[in-house]
Amino acid sequence: MPDKRSTDDDLGNMSHIRRGLMVLEQLATRSATAAEVGRLVNVNRSSALRILGDLVDAGYVARDDATKEFTIRPERFYGLIVNHPAHEQLMEKIGPLLKRLTGETGEASLFAAPANGSMVYVHYQPSSEVLTLRERIGTVRPIHCSAVGRAYLLTMDGKTLDEVLGTLDYSGGTDRAAKGPLELRRRVEEARSAGFALDIDETLVGASCVAAPLNHNGRCIGSIALSGPTSRMPPDRLVELGALVARELTQTF
Repeated sequence: MPDKRSTDDDLGNMSHIRRGLMVLEQLATRSATAAEVGRLVNVNRSSALRILGDLVDAGYVARDDATKEFTIRPERFYGLIVNHPAHEQLMEKIGPLLKRLTGETGEASLFAAPANGSMVYVHYQPSSEVLTLRERIGTVRPIHCSAVGRAYLLTMDGKTLDEVLGTLDYSGGTDRAAKGPLELRRRVEEARSAGFALDIDETLVGASCVAAPLNHNGRCIGSIALSGPTSRMPPDRLVELGALVARELTQTF
């Protein structure tokens, strides 16, 4: 049976640019091979490879030679939005908030946003402590094992949460990280009850973090967090810091 999906010659019916945007929208939720991308946007594999090749050349997508999967590069999009007025207005609130949190606690603070099944650091305020975690804007953390990821998840309704949990890759993190949807859902519900999420040696051994969701214009756009060495952030202090972050967010947004 002939392949009835669009060929390269058929791309004139829908611009190459529009197809590229459709591919990016699909890769924003999961990594995929060229054949999978073709099925998702209704083009054959050759057409999908052509579009993906352009996106790789432009730096918006990366290809894993081992798995043959294509993955969106969230850090590439950050430069497109940093100068947008809406982003500037948001940063006018987030920047001072992070400085206050770091000034009051001595720990590094950050704002992370969801992208492609991960959380990406969009804004970062370093700690002045000698012993600290050295992070940077563009750092990517798994959703399932990070405090910033679970803080983002705790805002979702049950149906949406189950759908998202079923798409996540649970291979990252330490042996303390959740290994599947059921375990992660239980941890998300615990975070929902508290109003903030904890990560104690789950993403990295020796590193702890606490995060609360950032709601803006009626929806969650990411998480605000405090992070530092586990030796300086025992569970009881993390709970105090979580309450502080949640309270500051309520007062700021």
